Order: sequence, then C-alpha cells, then structure tokens
Amino acid sequence: MQGRIFVAKLKYDMKTDILISPEVTALKSEIERLQKEFMRLYTLRDQMINHERDDLYCRYVLLIGNEKFENFKLSVEVQALKMMCEMAQACVNRDDIPDMDDIKRNVDFEMADYYKEVEAQAEAVRLAREASCFSDYDMRELQQLFRLVVKRLHPDLHPDLPEKMLDLFIQAQAAYRTKNLPLLREIVMCLDLNEDVDEVLAKSEVTLQQMRDRLRQQIADLENEIGNLELSFPFNIRKCISDPTWIHEQKEELKREREQLLAQRDMYLERLKIFSDL
Repeated sequence: MQGRIFVAKLKYDMKTDILISPEVTALKSEIERLQKEFMRLYTLRDQMINHERDDLYCRYVLLIGNEKFENFKLSVEVQALKMMCEMAQACVNRDDIPDMDDIKRNVDFEMADYYKEVEAQAEAVRLAREASCFSDYDMRELQQLFRLVVKRLHPDLHPDLPEKMLDLFIQAQAAYRTKNLPLLREIVMCLDLNEDVDEVLAKSEVTLQQMRDRLRQQIADLENEIGNLELSFPFNIRKCISDPTWIHEQKEELKREREQLLAQRDMYLERLKIFSDL
C-alpha cells in the first residue's frame, strides 16, 4: 500500500516538474496559438490560389471576359493590318510596287508572339467555360480535411517529419489543388490525429523559442503574400463582379471599344485593297 502511494506521489512530482516553468507554459500556449493562426492563413492562402482564383476567373469570363478576349483578338488583327499598310506605303514611297504576300509573311513573323497570346487566351476562355462546379458542401469538407493534414504534417510545424509523412503531405497538397476529395479522405484516415502534447512539453525552452520565432516569421510572410494576392487580378475585382452596375458599365465600355476597333479594321482593309490593286 505504501509503495503504491509512493509511486503515485512520484508521478505527481514528475508531472509537476515538467509544468513548473511559467516561461515554458507561456511559450507552449503561444506556440499553440501561432500554430492555429499559421494553419488558418496557410489554408486561406491555398484556398485563394488553388480554388478561389479559378472560381473568380470563371465568373469573370462568363460575365465580361469573353467580350474582352474578342476585343483583344480584334485589336491584334487591327495591329497586323496597320503594319501591312505601313509596309505597303513604304514601298510606294520608294516607287516600288508592294508585294503583299511578302508583306503578309513579314507581318506574321513580327506578330507571332501576339498570335500565340490570342491562342493562349482562347484556351483559357474555353477552360473557364468547361470548368466543373464543386459544391459548397464538398468544398467545406475539402478545406476541413486539408486543415487537419496541415496541422499534422506541414513541415514548418513539424521540422523533423519522417520522409514517408512528408510524401503523404505532398500527396495531400496535390489532392487539395485538384479537388480530389476521395483521396484526401483516404490520407486523413491514414493519420493519427491525436496531438503529441507530451512531446511538446518535453522540448527545452530554447527550442520552444525557436519554434515561436519561426512561426511568427512564417505568419508574417503569409500575411504579406495574402495581402499581395488581394491586390492582384482577379481578387481585386471580387466585389466588382458581384455588382450589376459595374458589370453593365464594363459591357458598355467594351461595346464602344469594339465599335472603334471594327471601324479601324474596315479602314485598313480598304487601304490594303488599294495597295493590292497597284
């Protein structure tokens, strides 16, 4: 009986020894708070880059992006016609008869990068139109599962992560980016989601300070990255594409721009017809 009492007292003392330092206790609490903030910001950043950006772009394309693309394509055509007219005029100024086929080849060479950009934008518009919708319910589950994975496997939170676990985290990132919900569910099922509190308590105060300082810096970096994203397209039009007045104004402006481009195209085509008849 006395032996059992002694053992119980010894365990209590050992536990008290671990928790006795107020500095360590404060550091542990701050680290737990910073870890939660890191996970929140990391998930937010990932959500913005891998999901919200595509969703905003799809909405933008469906609302006004297609009209902007058509105007861009028309502006490239107008630029090419203008160059042909200028080259043909240069020949006339030299008392030469312009070789329109040769001029066309030269212009196509000069405009090659613009033509590639037209093709790239056309493909982007096509993909935006064909983008499959992901339900809000599935998206919430995807985010919740990924937060669990980040909490358990993110290398910044666990610097000594085994290679096998690091590979699992990389797979989880890929599943999140591609919205592969079944795979992310399987990955979470493979994890032991219990917190290693004893492991954290056993760390020295210096190690805890290093963890805290690293988390502070990582949080600052994420906040800066998210701030820059908010200022970039398409995040900077997030409110605009929900505003019917803004959408109407944009459509009207694009309509006026297209009318001007069409008038310019007709003018250059008429001039080229004159050069071709020489």
